Amino acid sequence: MAYHDDLLELAIDLICRVPRVPAQVNQATLRRAVSTAYYALFHLLISETVANWSRASSRDALGRMFDHGLMKKVSSRILDANKVPFKGEDPVVVRNLRAVSKAFALLQDQRHIADYDNATSWAETEALLVVSMAEEAFATWRLIRNENIAQNYLVSLLIKTRD
Repeated sequence: MAYHDDLLELAIDLICRVPRVPAQVNQATLRRAVSTAYYALFHLLISETVANWSRASSRDALGRMFDHGLMKKVSSRILDANKVPFKGEDPVVVRNLRAVSKAFALLQDQRHIADYDNATSWAETEALLVVSMAEEAFATWRLIRNENIAQNYLVSLLIKTRD
């Protein structure tokens, strides 16, 4: 199993281990599930991008070049139909790509809260929604991964565009 799949499975396992008694819910477990769900999608997109690199021996080094901030900026930009209209593309593919992009941006926001905002307490249902969002993004990505606009999205996650 690929690393990103392992991370997604771990996020699911963490949520499934949460006690059913609300008073016993462990914040560390919920936070780790949220953070791990984000990293699962982060590493899925990196893996899909570097798989296109023909020299296998360079893929790990290429994977280290990705920047969380740039990836979020690109993902957020794709959501704006005025900035990225995808004219002439299959609307179902566009909707699915935007769903993955939106999930990435939202998951990154939630990961920041989980990892750095100690004033926020997580409910099991909130953490479960985040993990479910990552699961859905994985499934949606598999539907569009070979489409040209999806492959262009992957390239854009690595390369800073000129505005």
